[in-house]
Amino acid sequence: MTSKSQSPPDIYTRLKRRGVECERVFHTVQIDESQIPFFFARQFGKRTIKEVLQQIESWKHFLKHEYLLPEDMKAKVMQWVQMTEDFVWTTIRDKNFQIGDWNLCWVSTPPGEAPDGQRMMSGVRVTATNTRTGEQRTHELPGCRVGMRRAFGEEFQSIFKALGLFDQLWVNSPRPSLISDRAPQGWPVYARMIPRLYDLLTPHYQGRVHHSEKIDLQCTVNRPARYPKELLEDMLEILKMHHPHVFEKTTSNQLKAAIQRHLDGKSSQASPAP
Repeated sequence: MTSKSQSPPDIYTRLKRRGVECERVFHTVQIDESQIPFFFARQFGKRTIKEVLQQIESWKHFLKHEYLLPEDMKAKVMQWVQMTEDFVWTTIRDKNFQIGDWNLCWVSTPPGEAPDGQRMMSGVRVTATNTRTGEQRTHELPGCRVGMRRAFGEEFQSIFKALGLFDQLWVNSPRPSLISDRAPQGWPVYARMIPRLYDLLTPHYQGRVHHSEKIDLQCTVNRPARYPKELLEDMLEILKMHHPHVFEKTTSNQLKAAIQRHLDGKSSQASPAP
């Protein structure tokens, strides 16, 4: 017999009992939408990737000829510029998994050992496949020695150049597809998260209850509920757990409205053209 003082099961325990793959839930709310372009948009606002790269080059040129700063301070500034350059090129990678007709697949290669016996970190292999012609191009960079700094900016540039895709890179601003002038709850990056989470969870919440008077009158069968109470509650808990700064004050009605827009969009896409 369960003790009355026993705390209720946490959200992921409840999901497992329903047959939900918790790893997929985590991917949906944390990984499916790359965070690097989002951080870029938060830090640089409406500026494009190209503009930030030009600013980086300007700073590198300035530091190369600067002679007033002490060398230790100059080295710290240069280190910050290099870290920013790596961050920007990681953003470029995450926004260019598809370049025109080319799909790119990035894979880490196993760590190894240098000829002198020193350990080597993992390298990277990138394969570009042309979806129209089937052509494949592959380029691999070996890992660097353990403890050495990886210059992602230089590495990623060399990869895109070796694949012949450097001049086709997308280097605009990622902000419009991620952030808007609305409150964070309405930003595109989060607005896309709710439909994906709903589609993943709803097959496991097939309660058969009242929809609305209009839908009930039009339908002679007992349809699955669109908004089971437990589904809305669990979705809210998941969203608040992973993004409390965004969904802390979100209500069930607001969540329901976002789901309804998603369902209306799917319905209009499925309707045949007149």
